[in-house]
Amino acid sequence: MKIKEFLGMLVLDSNANEVGKIVDAEFDKETGKLTKIGISLRKNILSSSVIEVDFDDIKSIGDYVLLNIDIDKEAIIKEKEAKEEVAEEEAEEEAAEEEAEEAEEKEEAVEITVE
Repeated sequence: MKIKEFLGMLVLDSNANEVGKIVDAEFDKETGKLTKIGISLRKNILSSSVIEVDFDDIKSIGDYVLLNIDIDKEAIIKEKEAKEEVAEEEAEEEAAEEEAEEAEEKEEAVEITVE
């Protein structure tokens, strides 16, 4: 099988639930053996998450890739969204702190020049 055929293949979990499609593959540099695959967990047209799965978790490869593990796609997507939300809040807090520090420095500079 060529890598072009492999990328884009549909992935099913052990319960035959559609997980997503293969978007990446990692190979061992020395042996050339497949070690991991990246699977896109598509939520909608604009949003997707990518998870990595070890080669040992692949049961078979044919018309699709069948995993020997369960993947809760919705839980992974919700977890990613929650992490992104926390990161956004932290970035906003950091920006607010920087603005406060800059304002404080400007006040100090004004006080020094007035004297």
